[in-house]
Amino acid sequence: MSKAGVLIWRHVFESGDEKRIASQHPDVSDLEMITDIPYIDDGERGHLLDIYRRKDHSASDPVMINIHGGGLFASYKEVNKHFNYEIAKLGYQVISISYRRIPETTLWHQIDDVMHALYFIESHLEEWGMTGDRLYISGDSAGALLSLFALSINSSLKLQTEFNLAGTGLKFRAAAMISIMLDTQRKDQMMALSNQVSKKEDRGTPYRRYLLDPALLLEEAVLPPVIQFTSEEDLIQKDSYKLHHLLQEKNIEHEFHNYPKGTDHELVHVFPVMYPEYPESVEAYSLMDSFYQAH
Repeated sequence: MSKAGVLIWRHVFESGDEKRIASQHPDVSDLEMITDIPYIDDGERGHLLDIYRRKDHSASDPVMINIHGGGLFASYKEVNKHFNYEIAKLGYQVISISYRRIPETTLWHQIDDVMHALYFIESHLEEWGMTGDRLYISGDSAGALLSLFALSINSSLKLQTEFNLAGTGLKFRAAAMISIMLDTQRKDQMMALSNQVSKKEDRGTPYRRYLLDPALLLEEAVLPPVIQFTSEEDLIQKDSYKLHHLLQEKNIEHEFHNYPKGTDHELVHVFPVMYPEYPESVEAYSLMDSFYQAH
C-alpha cells in the first residue's frame, strides 16, 4: 500500500480511538500526571513521554514503562492513558512513551526512539523520585513488538552491535505483552505495513533480517519473565500464540492468558487497554500485578 493509503488507514484508526476515549470517564482524582516531557528535545510529538502515579507515591513504588500500540503507523501515547491510569492506581509509577510513526519514519527509527527514551529514563529516575529497583515494561500490539525489540537489544551485545544502538543499565524484572503484533510481513488485514517497515536505508544492514522477522530476536535475546494476554476475538491472536510457542521453545518463564469469546461484549484486540471497565480487563490487571510482584 502507498503512503497515502496508510495515512487514510491511520485516520480511520485514530477517529475510532478518539470517540472511544471521549466516552470513558475514569476517576483520576488520586493520581498525578506529568505530561509531554521531551526525551529528545526537537519539537517532535513522537519524542515525548508522560508519567502517571498516585499522589501519595514514594520512591520505593514499582515502575512500569508502557509502549502504546497502533500498528506502527497510528496513535501516540495518549491512546493508552486510561490503561495507564488503572496501572497507576495499583501503586505503580507509569512512564508512557511515544515514538515516531510509519510511513514518516521506519521501524529501525522507531526502535531507535524507544531506546533513546530508555536512555533518558535511566538518567532521570532519581530526579523523578524513582529508584528503578522494581522495573517492568508493558506494550500492546505494535507496542509489545517494540518492547520485544528494546528488551532484546538491551540484553545482547551482538544485537547492540547489529542495530548500532547502545544498551542501558536498566534491569527489567518482567514484561507484559498484550496482543503482540509479532510479524511485520503480514498476509492479513495489516498487510499494508509489509512494504513500509524496511526501506532503502536498511538494505545490506545486519539488523534488517530482524525487521522482516522479529522472531529471530529470540535467538540472541535474554528476556525476563513474560506475561501475555490475547483473546479468541483478537484479530491477530495467532501472533500471541507464535510468541507463546517461541518462549516455550526457549524455556523462557512466562504465563499465557487467552480469553474466550466474550458474553456481554467483544473481547477485541488489546481489550484490556481499550476497555479498562470490562471485568476481564480488571482481571488482567490483577494477573499482571501479581506476575510483576512475583518477580
